[in-house]
Amino acid sequence: MALETQPKTTQPKTNIMSAYLFFNQEQHVLICKEHQYAVSSKWVSRHFLEEHNLNITVRQGIIQYASQFTTAEASQLIYTTRKVAPVPYLSTIVGFQCQYGICEKVLGTLKSVQKHCQLDHDWKTKDGEKWMETRAQTFFQGHNKKCVNLHRWELI
Repeated sequence: MALETQPKTTQPKTNIMSAYLFFNQEQHVLICKEHQYAVSSKWVSRHFLEEHNLNITVRQGIIQYASQFTTAEASQLIYTTRKVAPVPYLSTIVGFQCQYGICEKVLGTLKSVQKHCQLDHDWKTKDGEKWMETRAQTFFQGHNKKCVNLHRWELI
């Protein structure tokens, strides 16, 4: 009597590729799990070429996996003032929230909140701090970087 062997099963590629990317359905963004920020669908290929040490076959799989999603770009996200729970796989930072009137803008550095207060509210050093530290997250990096006070946003 011969023993029957079960065929080896492998995980679908989507499970393998999702080890690198997370698609957040609420905000329609792809998040790099290692770097903990959103990657524009236009830059997925370049990101994984320059920022990850992966062979071409894996990179191509990631690109194919990412192509199945309709994603939002940084300019399509609108930030509101309602607080929400942290977004999975995005890093949490110490940010600064403007306290002038109803402004409540959140920025990622002390220097940036000071500049915002000077330009938008005519703030002077003698006025004292017009901001407070807060937990914040940012989706995109570089010139698209905007911090949120764990706010809610939606597509345009």
